[in-house]
Order: sequence, then structure tokens, then C-alpha cells
Amino acid sequence: MAFDASGIAAQREAEYYDLFTDWRRDADFFTAIAKEHGGPILELGCGTGRITLQIAQTGIDIDGLDLAVERLRLAEMANRELPAEIRARFHHADMRSFTLDRTFRMAMFPYRVLQELTTTTDKIACLEQVRAHLHQGGLVLIDNYSPSIPHLATAPSRCTTTTEKLGPAGETIRYTQHVIARDYSNQTQQLQVVYDISYPDGSAEHLVIPYTTSYMFRFELEHLLARCGFTVMQVWGGFDFEPFDDDSPGELIVLARRDDQPI
Repeated sequence: MAFDASGIAAQREAEYYDLFTDWRRDADFFTAIAKEHGGPILELGCGTGRITLQIAQTGIDIDGLDLAVERLRLAEMANRELPAEIRARFHHADMRSFTLDRTFRMAMFPYRVLQELTTTTDKIACLEQVRAHLHQGGLVLIDNYSPSIPHLATAPSRCTTTTEKLGPAGETIRYTQHVIARDYSNQTQQLQVVYDISYPDGSAEHLVIPYTTSYMFRFELEHLLARCGFTVMQVWGGFDFEPFDDDSPGELIVLARRDDQPI
């Protein structure tokens, strides 16, 4: 798996995850799709539950699955604040090899989750597990990073981004993402997230989290889905349901249906 944090680094990453993903503005998109098609829904890579719990609050039956213990801990805490009859169910599991005791109308991969799997073998294993957990004619919704050729051609040293925000305890958090290297032959990027945290009492933390992501182009993703027994129904280029084209804002969102013919 791509994400590699433990101990205090994993705890801080989970605590600040929603703070540094608020720019996404994707939760309403996934909630709209959930309302259109109904549950039960399985969310892969649910993290802190920022999308899972918004969908749960509409009354739709939803499960979330993730491998990051600290993120799931926060999801469960927030889940307990909901009325019992609309709470989500969360599972600590690997999306390549999970087994649940129910099937679903839809599986969702928000925020480029499938790209955290860095080999075709792992992606196929995941999609085969997902397919096995879907109803006949069930749906899969994947938010994929649409690779930018100019960005991939830019030297990693020029691809650093930094954001600074105020944390819940008044601490200043400087979040920096570095591209360390690219492996063009395997279509992966080695990245590093750095948290520099300054607390009001003068103490500080410096945390470094390495991770690796893969990238896929549109027809690679479509072919992967076909290989795993899905038929593509719709392709969007953003969270306003805009068509996918050269002007899409970095998102490649695919909705596919489980093909019930033998693979």
C-alpha cells in the first residue's frame, strides 16, 4: 500500500486530514450520486469518514473500509455522534483482500483511492473483491487523478506545494508536499508529506510521511474496469458533472456497472 505512517505521525496525519482536504469540495458530488442510486454503499478508503458520514446523514445505508487505524478511530468517534438508526459501519481491512458479510448496490473510490495501489496486480485484486461484493448490476464509482503530461514532465524539484493553516488547538501547521521522484516505466510517483507544527507554548513537531501513488490515463482505467468485469457508463471531468475533456480540472471520474456475464 502507498500510505506509510505510524505512531505520532499517523495520529497527526489523521487529525489534520480533513483540514487539508477541504479544498476538494467533493462530498456533495458523492452524496448526490448516492441519493440517485441508493444504498447499501461501500466506500473504499473512507479515511476519517468525511464523505461516509455525510452520506449516512441522508439515511442511506453505507459502510466504510480503510487500512489506516488512526483515520478510522476518528471516523468511529464522529459516527457515535449520529443517531443510532443512521450510523455507518466501519471496517479495518485491506481493500485488496477484504471479505464482508453483505453485498452492496454501489462501491465508491473517492479522492483517488484506487491510485494508492501501485501495481496492476493489486488494482485487479481490489476490483475483483469489489465486484464480488456488489449486487447483480451493481455500480462502481472511481475518482481518479487525470495525469497532466506537462506536470509529469516537470522536474520533481519544481513540484513542491506548501499550505499553512491554524489547527484546533491554536497551533500553526505548515503542510508541504514534495515530489521526490517519478518512475515513468511503472507510472508511479514517490511523494513526501511534511508537517511542521508550531504550538502556542513554543513546542514544535516535524513529521515526515513518505508515500507512493500510481497514475492511469483514461483508457487505461476503462480497460482495467473491462478486464475486471465492469461496463463503463459515464465519464466526468469534475465534481459539477462536467464532461471529461482537455479542460477538466484534474479529475477523471468513472461510473461503471458490474457486467453479470462471466469474466
